[in-house]
Amino acid sequence: MRTALIHVVRLTVLAAIATALLAAPVAAREPVDPTTLTPAPPDFFNATCYAQGRGITCDLAFSDPDIVDEPGGVVCDGIELLFSQTRSVVGKRFYDGAGLLLQRHFRESMTGSLRNPVTGLEVDFVAHDTVIHDLGVPGDVTTGTTSITGQPSRFFVPGGGTVLVDAGRLILDESTGEILSSHGPHHFDDYFVRGDSHALDPICDAVS
Repeated sequence: MRTALIHVVRLTVLAAIATALLAAPVAAREPVDPTTLTPAPPDFFNATCYAQGRGITCDLAFSDPDIVDEPGGVVCDGIELLFSQTRSVVGKRFYDGAGLLLQRHFRESMTGSLRNPVTGLEVDFVAHDTVIHDLGVPGDVTTGTTSITGQPSRFFVPGGGTVLVDAGRLILDESTGEILSSHGPHHFDDYFVRGDSHALDPICDAVS
């Protein structure tokens, strides 16, 4: 759950490119059975994979089961807030010609809330970010680095203004989970990773 919160708590040119793509000849796509890849995309990713050029690409789209009123790890005046979330993902996986995973690239969108079960007050959040994992060893998802960019989370009072924004760019070491680089306000990392008990005070004030 803490991982989820940390995550929660991170046209002219395009038209020209699109025109060029439409005008250019399209290489034939050879369908590829996802189960033959290493590692294979999970079934619920709804992956469609195809060989093109020297590699293999998988398009994917899925939504997680909703989280509703689960302990969120954020404690305000001795009361643990309840966490709710919906999350949807679209993205791609890139494999080499041998079927070994090279990169995971996806964009996730989330909405949800943190609620004080005693006062009944809550803050809502929206989040959008792009996650790119470049594997250090082809096929081994425990290696390499992951960058997370965008607006991981904006917390706001229902019908009111913004309470807290967690945004910027993070680079993580996949083998250790260590934060290699951090730019922008990352209050949830300050709270959960660095132990700053006051990092989420604006949220606590809003639900107390």
